[in-house]
Order: sequence, then structure tokens, then C-alpha cells
Amino acid sequence: MSEVLLTLSTRPAQAEAITDWLLEENLPGFTSWQAWGHSNRNEQLTLAEQIQGKQKRTMIGMHLPQEQAAGMLAKLREQFAHYDVHYWLQPLMDFGRL
Repeated sequence: MSEVLLTLSTRPAQAEAITDWLLEENLPGFTSWQAWGHSNRNEQLTLAEQIQGKQKRTMIGMHLPQEQAAGMLAKLREQFAHYDVHYWLQPLMDFGRL
């Protein structure tokens, strides 16, 4: 079974609802961190963000089996259809504890 890294990028104001929902999904765990997003899609940025050229984002990452990731994305699309969430999937070559 191949594992993938599912990464979500969302606005900080929306992140708590997403992380609360993820905690109820019986995942083994996930990591969240703050980042800056840079985009040429200015219509999604406030005037201040347009001037700064960046937008604060909360990133949420988790690794899970590829099939589970597909199901998780379907549920996220249904639950958070009106949220500003960008995602990507990356194959994992290896993972574990040192």
C-alpha cells in the first residue's frame, strides 16, 4: 500500500474548523504550521495582502495510505465546499521514527 503526504493550505480563520473536524476523523495524527502564501490571483487577497504581496496561511499535513487520502479529500470537499482550501498530494518514499 503506497503512502502519500496530503497537504492542505487554508486561511487561519478557517483552520480551526478543519483541524477540529480532522481530529474527529480518527487519523493517527497531523501537523499544522503557519506560512505565507504568494499568488498572482489578487481577487482573493485583501487590499493589505495585495500591498504586502502575501497572505497568511495555515498548512496542515498528514501522511496516510493513498486510498484513504482519496476518501479524505472527498469528505473535505463535501464538508468545506465554501472554504478557501488548496491541497496537494505527494508520494512518500519512506517515513518512520528515528
